[in-house]
Amino acid sequence: MTSDHITFAGVELSSGRKPVIFVALDNDLNIQFLENWGIAEALSCLKEYEHIWLCINLHSLQREEQLYTEFKRKVGQLGFKSHSKKGDAKLWLETNAQDCFHALIGQNPLPRRTLEGRLQRSAILYEQGLQIPDPVEVFEEITRYKMAQGILPLEKIYSSKELDALVAAYVAWLAANSPAQTVAQGDFVLPAQE
Repeated sequence: MTSDHITFAGVELSSGRKPVIFVALDNDLNIQFLENWGIAEALSCLKEYEHIWLCINLHSLQREEQLYTEFKRKVGQLGFKSHSKKGDAKLWLETNAQDCFHALIGQNPLPRRTLEGRLQRSAILYEQGLQIPDPVEVFEEITRYKMAQGILPLEKIYSSKELDALVAAYVAWLAANSPAQTVAQGDFVLPAQE
């Protein structure tokens, strides 16, 4: 996994047995991998990178705050430095996925856990250049027969947590490649509204 190329990673933290959704993008916005891990697995992976910008989705939920604080502390122990200290090979920053999607479309997005909201967020990321399947193609596979049988191709649609991790990785990429298209307050970074 070590490379001279920068990897752009996004992390979504939640409760559960495997609380870390980890996404890694390359410089061309291709998904290197998207995994659901425990904290130890995520930290083990992060340790392998020489050049990485890591963006962590900052939750407003109090129950996630302790997990976030613990994860950020452990990332610091791996040698990650704050985004505000540019020039280091391993940088971390933070964002809020809901605010990112709001900034990218200029209005409130649909509810994140609904099918419509997930498709909307996928379309937003697709339009930003992420190399993900076109979410509109899911409609080509829906037929009356499949609807009646309850067979919908939902496995091709990212979960709301995966989309939050994807937009965090995109923010890391944007902060590194187009900082003028971001708004930063210390380590908190959002895409600039168009």
